Amino acid sequence: MPLFFMHDFIYLSGKMEQTLQGVNVFGNYERPSLRSKLGLLLICLIVTTTVGAGLTLRYVYRTQSLFRQMQERDITGLVAAQGLQKELVAQKGFVTYFFLNGDPEWLADLEKHHEAFEGWLHKARESEYLDQGREVLNQIESAYLRFTHERSTVIELYQQGDRAKGAQRHWKVRDRFNDIYALCEQYKRLHEQSMARESERYRREARILTILSLTAMPLTIALALWLGYILFRRILDPLRRLAHGEGAAPNLSGEMGELQQRLSTLIDDVDEAHTMLQETRQQVAQAEKMALVGKLAAGVAHSIRNPLTSVKMRLFSLERSLNLSPVQQEDFEVISEEIRHLDTIIRNFLEFSRPPKLRMQRVSPSEVVDMTLQLLRHRLDSCGVEIRRDADSPLPEVDADPEQLKEVLVNLIVNACDAMQDGGLITIEETMGNVGGREHMAVITVSDNGPGIPPSVRDEIFRPFFSTKEEGTGLGLSIANRIMTEHGGWIHLKSSGRKGTTFLLALPHKETSQWHRS
Repeated sequence: MPLFFMHDFIYLSGKMEQTLQGVNVFGNYERPSLRSKLGLLLICLIVTTTVGAGLTLRYVYRTQSLFRQMQERDITGLVAAQGLQKELVAQKGFVTYFFLNGDPEWLADLEKHHEAFEGWLHKARESEYLDQGREVLNQIESAYLRFTHERSTVIELYQQGDRAKGAQRHWKVRDRFNDIYALCEQYKRLHEQSMARESERYRREARILTILSLTAMPLTIALALWLGYILFRRILDPLRRLAHGEGAAPNLSGEMGELQQRLSTLIDDVDEAHTMLQETRQQVAQAEKMALVGKLAAGVAHSIRNPLTSVKMRLFSLERSLNLSPVQQEDFEVISEEIRHLDTIIRNFLEFSRPPKLRMQRVSPSEVVDMTLQLLRHRLDSCGVEIRRDADSPLPEVDADPEQLKEVLVNLIVNACDAMQDGGLITIEETMGNVGGREHMAVITVSDNGPGIPPSVRDEIFRPFFSTKEEGTGLGLSIANRIMTEHGGWIHLKSSGRKGTTFLLALPHKETSQWHRS
């Protein structure tokens, strides 16, 4: 069987070599691709490994069967034979002891060993599988019945006081004992011989398995070395050259040549992914800081807001009851203004740390822009700020909380008004497009022509408590960022050159939904 096994693999290897060289008995073919070479090698390795593993499992199973047969049959029979001999020998002498002193305890002990002998005989019958073994057990049982019968007769004679006649028959009982012991020894040798035969079968199976393993191992090693050569020569070495910027090997072609052509595109994609990863890391850092702020919010609210409310009420009462001079009135207004500023800080702080639950509904972002501009109309007029809207059509409806989105837009527009102290222009652009690799996004762009945000602080503007205003809380953009994230979108600061600031708001939109403006 091993010779046929080796012959088949040698023949298969020869045919595979011809195929890899692109030649067979009928003529010349094109040179096979790298994929075909690797496929053929992998198939050969799988076949070799599968056949070897199957043969190994087959012989392991047969070996286990041999041991299981020895354990369940021969070893059990051998143990039973030893048990029979032990209990038979244990019965020897009790009748003699009874003859000497007439103590009935000897007969009680004899009965115990008699029952144990019969128990071992029953176990041997249950596990016996050899015809010769069953025949020996029948002989043991017949001889033991005669033995116990004659022994009972001897005991009765002794009990009746006829000691001479009992002693005469006692010698025949001893002969029966020797016959039974010899049969037990024969039964034991029978199973010892069976175990020896099974052991010889096991050794033969082990030799066959060793021969098969020695036959398949060189072939598997040869195929593995061949596969390793192709992997290192045709795949790993060109990849190493590309990774170190050495360029591909001069004779590189096929799939690896195409890989080299696409590598430049892949590098560009990696750079873009790296940029997005940096932004994600910044968002994670902000989330950690937000969690820390949330733990402090409750204590700050209870410790400051209640006393601050009492102070505001007392000041309001004093303002109505006191007749203040102009200087005192000015001081009073400064104190009131600072208290209002503190109240604003605490209110923003609480909103940041304990954001309200979103109340999602179908709404067009264009409607939210309308409500925001209506709310800030007087503020825009007083600051001398002009609003310009650029939208071909109203944005379709999205799932959003209009009040929360309005807060985001209010924050951006108020910041733009504060930055343009002498008035200016705010442009709001509403479009649909692809943002960040995601399609069907509703995009609102808010731009101003103010002084812009210095490059040195652009990475810090969404960080909690960071502000460039003297009286700012530093939480407005952080709250706006949190609101956009909860909506499944994002807010992004676009580079606008040296002058002006542009924020981009993006919200996910379901393509099937449409918005019709009345």
